[in-house]
Amino acid sequence: MNETLPDREQFERRQIAQDQDNRRVQTADVDESRARQIVEDLRAAGIVVVAVPEDQCLAHRPSGEMFHSDTALVHFHRGWEATTDEA
Repeated sequence: MNETLPDREQFERRQIAQDQDNRRVQTADVDESRARQIVEDLRAAGIVVVAVPEDQCLAHRPSGEMFHSDTALVHFHRGWEATTDEA
């Protein structure tokens, strides 16, 4: 950390780094209840929609992919997010 920066700016940089670390969920660590929570957050953000309620499909809006499992959708979304962040 650059010690010449004001304390406020150092604090903000640490908070941003911590927030970014917290968003990086390792997909191997995602159990079904955590996946359900992540999917609910993605639904609230408009990234995931329930496409066919009778079939219980979830649609990943940016890619158009369909999923029957919260966990599968989360694994896909994390990979999709990683590739689109690098572009």
